Amino acid sequence: MKNPVEPTPKSIASGKVYYEKYCADCHGVAGDGVSEKAQKLAAAGEAKPSDLTDSKWDHGSTDGEIFVNIRDGVGRNGAMNGLNGRPGVSDREMWNIVNYIRSLKR
Repeated sequence: MKNPVEPTPKSIASGKVYYEKYCADCHGVAGDGVSEKAQKLAAAGEAKPSDLTDSKWDHGSTDGEIFVNIRDGVGRNGAMNGLNGRPGVSDREMWNIVNYIRSLKR
């Protein structure tokens, strides 16, 4: 699946807003997988949220694969819920999140 949204500053800024609302609690404000919730999940033996700033991608590394993960969720027992069906979160906004995540790469 090809990303139909150019990674413009406007797209990245919009993606950041949605990332902070729906993703930062687990993946951390910086996207590095460091957060209070991540620590609690690890302590409970649950899957630790991914570091989105490195070059290791456990669930696919293309924009399309990242989009599907954001849309549908990832992991056993719904470890990461998808955003599909959330009020106010369109496909375009999920693509903006993809563009924002790409901007985090170290």
